[in-house]
Amino acid sequence: MQKKSRTLKIFSSLLLFGLAPAAVFFCFERLDSRYYYISAAALILLSLLPFFIMFEKRKIKTSEIAVVAVMIALCVASRLAFVFVPQVKPLCAVVIITAISFGPNVGFVVGALSVFVSNFAFGQGIFTPFQMLGMGLCGFICGFLFHDKKLFANRFAVSAAGFFSALVVYGIVVDSCSVLLTVTEFTAKNVSGVLLAGLPFNLIHAATTALVLFFVCKPMSDKFLRLHKKYGIFSLEEN
Repeated sequence: MQKKSRTLKIFSSLLLFGLAPAAVFFCFERLDSRYYYISAAALILLSLLPFFIMFEKRKIKTSEIAVVAVMIALCVASRLAFVFVPQVKPLCAVVIITAISFGPNVGFVVGALSVFVSNFAFGQGIFTPFQMLGMGLCGFICGFLFHDKKLFANRFAVSAAGFFSALVVYGIVVDSCSVLLTVTEFTAKNVSGVLLAGLPFNLIHAATTALVLFFVCKPMSDKFLRLHKKYGIFSLEEN
């Protein structure tokens, strides 16, 4: 079980950090960027691949599908609740809590799909696949670091990881869409100018994520981990 879990994590890392970004950028560059639904669909399929490989030896439980659906709904609700407050969105924190509780692959799926679903209210666009990729990677990274680790009990460590993920991972992935759309000559000055322009917004998002994780992560993840351990939900992601 441990060997299979490590193999799955390596495969997932290569897929989600290599092939998934390549698919998004390929669809953006080689296809008309207006067809962003193509790259969004490709990203959803790629994110689900390691998720379903988890269950090659058994059927997916109804309870596991229900957990994913509930967490996506909770993520969407957390984003909609702050619709009138720019960048102050707890969505990333909820995705990270999901990943810590149920594993990195589940975190990526919930992160990517929650952005896709909530954008039907916020507005779909060329940026949608980049948001999906960035949020999914935030969940995967934090799930990889903290799932089934005692370190997740350290709220300072989780908050710091959440701040870094929201600021650097999500921020750079999403801002790369702006770079591709606005920069004609890719020099360090031009690219850094676009990235710096988005820094204040990314800092607000990162600070919100860290603050929510500091106060909410431990009580929420404790309850979710009971489901994970008591009922064997997503048990194939055990270390």
